[in-house]
Amino acid sequence: MIRKCLIPLSSKLGFFMRRPPPYLKSISSSCAAVQSPLSCSTTRRRVSSTEETDGGKDRTYNPSDSVKVEFPIVQLPARTLWCKQYTLNPKLVAQDEFSDLIAKVKATRHYYQYPSLCAPQIGWNVQMFTLFDDSVFINPINLDAEAWAAEAKAQGISSYMAYEEKKVRALRLERKTGFAWEPCASCCFLMHYIERPSTVRLRALDEHGKPFETTLNGIRARMALHELDHLNGVLFTRRVVDIDHVLPLDGFAGMGDWSDDFPSLEARSTFLYSIFTPPYYFSSESVPDANLLHRKYEEGVYPGCEHDRHARIQSAAYETLQRERWRQNKGNNHHVLPAEAREAEQEDEATSQPPSNAAP
Repeated sequence: MIRKCLIPLSSKLGFFMRRPPPYLKSISSSCAAVQSPLSCSTTRRRVSSTEETDGGKDRTYNPSDSVKVEFPIVQLPARTLWCKQYTLNPKLVAQDEFSDLIAKVKATRHYYQYPSLCAPQIGWNVQMFTLFDDSVFINPINLDAEAWAAEAKAQGISSYMAYEEKKVRALRLERKTGFAWEPCASCCFLMHYIERPSTVRLRALDEHGKPFETTLNGIRARMALHELDHLNGVLFTRRVVDIDHVLPLDGFAGMGDWSDDFPSLEARSTFLYSIFTPPYYFSSESVPDANLLHRKYEEGVYPGCEHDRHARIQSAAYETLQRERWRQNKGNNHHVLPAEAREAEQEDEATSQPPSNAAP
């Protein structure tokens, strides 16, 4: 059994919560003047799909340009991802007041080929998510979690998290939980190995405001629980097994090259959209319209790809600028020395020369 049994669900990981360093805004105007292959408009290079083109010509990088992303995704460590989201007014939902925003959430999920996406991930901080089958859940309520909370209150247990862990352990013994790799659009280059219940009962509104109840299982249940966590401000740091079970998406695509027990034997044997049920059972599902592993970073479809391109160009320009300044300073110091340095140099030359009356 993997190390999940030894590590509580509530364990925190702080290694992904570090904020990236801010951009060096003061060098923006200077970077444009640096003649480097990355910023010079006369240098021909292969155009990647992350770079915009204009009439078949390379677009010259301009540090003052704003980063344009067709479907922006809110990324960690944004504060909004740690908050419980607002509920939508059912009457306004029934009047299709939010149809455009709902369509945007669905279009964003389809664009990135993720199996699920919620409204806060596009900057709309409300209780709404969609799955790979285009089903929509508005103001969703996890009926199982609601029942667990009532049980905890009746038993006088103040910490719901502790009671949730207890219930998950009980379900694990009944083989009603499973482990699987989960992608997250707000942490777009990482995969997380997480244990969740195999089924979930939900009550919600559809995109036209009609209430319904449903029971989901398999991958649908898992991704619905993933999005419910988002809507309640719960991130993968609370659910993931441990740090070894957080892997880059590009590395996950090459799973065939992993060693047999990396990061654990069970995780190594669990493919995307497969679920491992302890102790020995694996199940796989066909998940249409969620082919995120077919995407390549160079295609520029991942959240933050264009942002990263600008950052790399700025970094290279800054390094080139620093080198040029260093060369200039070195050249100036070589030809123009301070008075004290010149006097010391003349004394050294005088002492090193032999006396004029010395015998040959």
